[in-house]
Amino acid sequence: MAKRERPRTAKREATTTAMLAAARKLFSEQGFAAVTVRDIAEAAGVSHALVHRYLGSKEDIYRAVLARSDTDIRDAAHGTADLTRALSLMVSHSQLHRRDHLRLVISSALQGMPHATIKGSFPATERLIEIAEGQATAEPLDPTQPPARFVVAAIVALDLGWAAMEEWLVEAASLAEFDRETLVAWLDQVVLCVAREMLPAAEG
Repeated sequence: MAKRERPRTAKREATTTAMLAAARKLFSEQGFAAVTVRDIAEAAGVSHALVHRYLGSKEDIYRAVLARSDTDIRDAAHGTADLTRALSLMVSHSQLHRRDHLRLVISSALQGMPHATIKGSFPATERLIEIAEGQATAEPLDPTQPPARFVVAAIVALDLGWAAMEEWLVEAASLAEFDRETLVAWLDQVVLCVAREMLPAAEG
């Protein structure tokens, strides 16, 4: 019986992955409001009913898309307990491999979607705050400095802002001669500079 179930489970996982990939592409290109569950089904090559059965409502699908991509960003820093290193790995990975996710988050904010509407799991941000607060407890609190979770939020905003405005900024700052990998490496240097200056260091 177990052997019969395995192919069925694998097929369901593959179908779910395809539906979420189609949804991510549509949401990032058109925004949440413009996309229907039928659009997602058509793009994934499955029935409307199957999308509902596997993934639920449009809001459920949206949250699942965000959580899956965010998990991928978190996993770029797997096994890293140092906040500065984790930030560097996650920002670089998001810029080079998950720009569609960053733009999806940006479009949600710009369209005025309340955070409560899309509230779900954001594993990358949750992990960064967990590390930040763990490291902060090892040092005396300085009331003149913002809390670590604020610094993390500001760096996430920098990551999102660069993804949203890169093309415009490249032209405005005469950076067109440099490739994306170089620009992302420089963005990483800025992130590291802010993190080292404003975040508590790991013990040891």
